[in-house]
Amino acid sequence: MADRAAGLFFKAAAAVSLAVLAFIIGIILVKGLGTAVRPSFLFGRPQAMKEGGGIGPMFFSSLYLTLLTTLMVVPLGVGAALYLAEFSRDGRLVRLVRWGTESLSSISSVVFGIFGMIFFVIYMRLGYSLLAGALTLTLMNLPTVMRVTEESIRAIPWSYREASLSLGASRWETARRVVLPAALPGITTGAVLTMGRIMGESAALVYTVGIFVRKPPLSPLQPAAPMAANIWHLYTEGALIPDWMRVASGEAAALLVMVLLLNLGAGALAGAIRKKMGILH
Repeated sequence: MADRAAGLFFKAAAAVSLAVLAFIIGIILVKGLGTAVRPSFLFGRPQAMKEGGGIGPMFFSSLYLTLLTTLMVVPLGVGAALYLAEFSRDGRLVRLVRWGTESLSSISSVVFGIFGMIFFVIYMRLGYSLLAGALTLTLMNLPTVMRVTEESIRAIPWSYREASLSLGASRWETARRVVLPAALPGITTGAVLTMGRIMGESAALVYTVGIFVRKPPLSPLQPAAPMAANIWHLYTEGALIPDWMRVASGEAAALLVMVLLLNLGAGALAGAIRKKMGILH
């Protein structure tokens, strides 16, 4: 009876979680999906004092910022995780790195935003720009990429390494040609999920990137307005736009669809890589 009761409890907990997720997704899509699917809205220019504006610059800013941050955080995170999993020895330096990683993962995004504003925007004189936001988000998401990558590497059977070393390969050759390719599905999943988190971040970007622009940014040193930060702007200062609720709801629905597609694509991509490489675990 205790076993059955525990099983029913866990099933109920999972059902409640799915119900809450479905409720949130449903409310956002019902309110904004009709607006978000219109090309004139998704790629149009925003308006400041009249109705009918779009979110083209914000849409481009989110994609630009996500790409820029991913190009920085993935190589750093994968490299650090590879060192911890394959080359490091259990010592003070390794414990210090792990402690720093866990500390970074527990810091609020608002604190990252304030740090980014003080250090990157003011001290390094980058101003409100995509580069300042990307550097801030790199620090913010580095622990996630490191953790996912290290777990993926440690899940590779030790026999893979032994076979490679017995054939005369060095530790670096083994890590580069055997371990990393075998861990690629997990690394890919972590990278794509990190991209979704970058795209949905707002608090850190309000202080480093910007909240409203009229034209898509072309240079990383230009200010931008990612969709999440612009949604916050509309809900706090949206009185300047007569139809701000329509714009905010449509932008929220568009952002939600993009993040959902990234999350679903992560699993599909990882599965395709496993199938192509013949990896069963």
